Amino acid sequence: MPPLLKSVSIRNYPQSQEFPFNLPLIQNLGVVQFKKNITFFVGENGAGKSTLLEAIAAKMRLPAAGSESVDFDPSLEAARFLGRFLSLGQTIKTTHGFFSRAEDFIGFVKNIQRQVAELNREIEEIENTWQGGDITLALGPLKGEKQALINRYGGDLDAMSHGEGFLKFFLSRITAKGLYLIDEPEAALSPQRQLSLISLIRQKAETQDCQFIIATHSPIIMAMPEADILEFKDGQINPVSYRETEHYQITKQFLDRPELFLRGL
Repeated sequence: MPPLLKSVSIRNYPQSQEFPFNLPLIQNLGVVQFKKNITFFVGENGAGKSTLLEAIAAKMRLPAAGSESVDFDPSLEAARFLGRFLSLGQTIKTTHGFFSRAEDFIGFVKNIQRQVAELNREIEEIENTWQGGDITLALGPLKGEKQALINRYGGDLDAMSHGEGFLKFFLSRITAKGLYLIDEPEAALSPQRQLSLISLIRQKAETQDCQFIIATHSPIIMAMPEADILEFKDGQINPVSYRETEHYQITKQFLDRPELFLRGL
């Protein structure tokens, strides 16, 4: 099956030269094509990876997999501005999927914990004020809702290792065919957990036709042979092979001869 999102381009440029339209990448943006269900955005910080990823999320009205809606998150105001000018080539129009940044996991944890705490308060209030009849009829729905949250997300995500909770977060949210935009997931993951994330993404892309566009600096994550890699560099976006990326080359050179790098610091 072809990817849900086939291409991104800018339909009309505004007169404004405000961010992000003052970025060379946006000024030079042609048609960005997605030919596979897994695509990596790579490049230095400030190259425009996150800006484009966020604008696609805003244009498609994808839900945020965290605590703040893409429509209202103040940090995504520039992305919403850019998103209004994007033209998307889609095989199927859908809003199924999500947009996620590593820091959104913290908001996710807090949101789930808040829901459980509110249910506990309601249960306690009923138990303290109940004056007759079968209390189980009143408590049943509340306890059922609480148990459903615990079964899906775990009883105490804060007590889990950050990486383990982050992976559980993805497992619980990638439930069907859709577009999943993920910004720098390695920030929350050890190398071993990054391998687990690779396994999850490959399985979902193959068995459910999920499409992933991931901005990353991790040479581990971007090593997936099924993926395309788009490099953001010097105001341009170009396809590169895995071994052509600076992330791979520098990491390999460092691991081969770390003393040469450290000697010059």
